[in-house]
Amino acid sequence: MQAKASIFTVLILAVCVTQFAADIYAPSLTAIAQGLAVNIDRAQWSMSIYMVGVALSQLVYGPLSESIGRKLPLIMGLSLMIAGSIACMISTDMDMLIAGRLVQGLGAGACASLWRAVFRDSFTGQDLAKYSSYLVIFIMFIVPSAPLIGGYLQEYYGWRANFIFIFIYTLIALLGIIFGFRETKALYNSSEFNVLSIMLNYVILARSRIFMGVSCATFLSYGALFSWFVVGPVLLIGSLGMSPIQFGWLSCGGGGFSYALAAYLNGKLVSRLGMPKMMRFGWSVMLGAGTLLLLCDYFTEMTCITIMIPVILFYFVSTFIWPNAFATRVYSLWTYCGLCRGTLRIYEDIGSSVNCGHSCLSAQ
Repeated sequence: MQAKASIFTVLILAVCVTQFAADIYAPSLTAIAQGLAVNIDRAQWSMSIYMVGVALSQLVYGPLSESIGRKLPLIMGLSLMIAGSIACMISTDMDMLIAGRLVQGLGAGACASLWRAVFRDSFTGQDLAKYSSYLVIFIMFIVPSAPLIGGYLQEYYGWRANFIFIFIYTLIALLGIIFGFRETKALYNSSEFNVLSIMLNYVILARSRIFMGVSCATFLSYGALFSWFVVGPVLLIGSLGMSPIQFGWLSCGGGGFSYALAAYLNGKLVSRLGMPKMMRFGWSVMLGAGTLLLLCDYFTEMTCITIMIPVILFYFVSTFIWPNAFATRVYSLWTYCGLCRGTLRIYEDIGSSVNCGHSCLSAQ
């Protein structure tokens, strides 16, 4: 059995690569628009199309990993990311950059969808709790640093340097998967990968109120935060004259501190208040933060302070939503359905469950 430290190192690379590629060139949006002679909204679209690729590709990588294992889809995804990064590096117009970003997103979906599966495959019991804690610490400090790194790259080397960095980072992750990672899924059968089974599984999940509720909560809260990385650089760098490095430090410092403090408080309070209450609190404060940002825009002069206070507050409470939404999925039921010809992971709340409804269903 491969060493746990080796698995954990590869997981760190896989966890961070998707978010790094999403945020690192946020400080370069204004420079990209100027360099490629397009409107700023076209440059912003290059960020959005990346997330479209990430979201859609996960619908394929998840079922594929159940039939051919985790390693090969990760290699495929990282290879796509490398190809997309090269296209972005050599882009001569915005259409080529957008196409490269889409390819990057289609590749990044592999890491976004499979790192949790690899984590569950590899760790159980006390090891699961221990390495989960280590993972959270790395994420809190590595992911918020992406805009900071991007700010320095933009300031000293230009916007193409961001994609060179992504290329190198992804290449290291790919080599780590190829040479330092062995398959973690014990049982898989390539003959089970068929469209009917996949579509039926998605219908079952779509009918689960718990799964859809948790998924929508994560989707909406992350979507709101991602919109900041699309609009924030334009406001602070383009309109208020902040430098890319200053924007990077502001994002890294404000985001990192907020994540760390909220993670600590969530760990202290969730056992007493429960995950649903923590998530409801997070949504309520998110609504307040958005309302405050809107009011500041209408009734006060736009400054760094009036913009960043609501944004940092949003950063803070997002940590009350994402870990608890992920933890809700721990309450799961493994079932086998002969008609579906596959293993279905159906998410459930405590005291209730969802199954496919077929007479051939039998719990394992």
